[in-house]
Amino acid sequence: MKLKIELPKRKDELLKSFALTLLALFVVGILLFPVYYMAMLSIKPSGALATTEIDLIPDKVTLSNYKDLLIGHTEGLIKTTDFEINAKDGTIKDSLNRYEIELHEVTIVGSYSSRFTLIDAQVLEREGGEERQEADDTQIIVRGELIKLSAKQVESTGGVKNLKVSAQRIIVKVSSPDEVPLDLSGFTKIDENTYEAQNVEMEIKEGGIISAEEATFTATDFAFIRLAKVGGEVPDYMKRSLLIATLTVILTLIFVIPSAYAFSRLKFFGREHVLYFYLMFTQVSGGLGIAGLVALYGMLVKLHLTNNIFVLPVIYAAGAVPFNTWLLKSYLDSIPPDFDEAALVDGAGYLQIIRHVLIPMSLPGLATVAIFAFIGGWTELILANLLLNQENYPLTVWLYTMLANLRSISWNQFAAAALIFALPVFIMFLLAQNYVRSGLTLGGLKE
Repeated sequence: MKLKIELPKRKDELLKSFALTLLALFVVGILLFPVYYMAMLSIKPSGALATTEIDLIPDKVTLSNYKDLLIGHTEGLIKTTDFEINAKDGTIKDSLNRYEIELHEVTIVGSYSSRFTLIDAQVLEREGGEERQEADDTQIIVRGELIKLSAKQVESTGGVKNLKVSAQRIIVKVSSPDEVPLDLSGFTKIDENTYEAQNVEMEIKEGGIISAEEATFTATDFAFIRLAKVGGEVPDYMKRSLLIATLTVILTLIFVIPSAYAFSRLKFFGREHVLYFYLMFTQVSGGLGIAGLVALYGMLVKLHLTNNIFVLPVIYAAGAVPFNTWLLKSYLDSIPPDFDEAALVDGAGYLQIIRHVLIPMSLPGLATVAIFAFIGGWTELILANLLLNQENYPLTVWLYTMLANLRSISWNQFAAAALIFALPVFIMFLLAQNYVRSGLTLGGLKE
């Protein structure tokens, strides 16, 4: 008697399953790679733009792009002659590209009429000056005796001369040692045209463009300083988008539920053709959509209803009703009419049947309708851009305006904004999937 061993067959099945799993992971990886790349780009420092090189893991990770979009920061512009900068790191670049000085734990003192931009600025100390507030909460202080600020980054708007520098470590990169107006006698040559020194004090008469990080900026007898909030506008745009999308869902369900019930349960003339004709006319009308858009805009202008965000949900819901009515009707058709008849025998009216019988049993269909209506209201761009002014823009139109100047756009912030924009839709799917799963399971048990 011989024993049959099925190991080779089982091994083939395991190899096949392993190969299919790898293939599935590969396909999923390709599909999700753009999202991953956007996520990595969003946590890079602002200014690290997309290039031909693909960094799977960023060298430096920061959440400043999300902070600027959601909270914002205070940006200062100051004009002064006498100043002192104490910073963790900094650079001084010659405007003629003769040298670049890298500084660590540095103090820079200057006496030269200059303008500086301060990112994430906070006033630590102030003496004197006339203060005024503008309509957009911008603070302006003129002719002050002293002001001391902390800043994430300080940068001069032009070259600054007559500088005195002291630092724990200085690295100087020069184009040609013989042509550089710097005293490098106390420096050690560490590479070609690169010099280093520790605990050095030096004068840089030719100066250059100053850039410093994690700095404290002190100015005396300054001409003016302007402090304005930059960024932090995303929550306002998101509130308007959520309002529009939520109202779109509510209005869509209000109209879709009774209309789907009527087409599924009631008998009337044209029942078999009206819905499908309307669906084809509104969803596959092609160029007629543009004509309808022109007519809609003209009508709203005459009614003085432009630049009104409450008009958009009505328009979106009206466009979503035909398809979602057909979608919900198909689901109601799968529910046996015996439940309706039993409710009628018990004395229930049509509204009670819809509320207490069909709605609880059709949660998967309602969840699907809600998802489609929410996505429609959340992502629509053309009508919102056409009908609203800038003060009422939703998040979609604001994202579109970010692309107006591709040369100056911060792709890091755009990537962060795109992921923030996608988040509510993702949450909507997560919330709805439980209803879909439980509804399908319940239906299977009843059958």
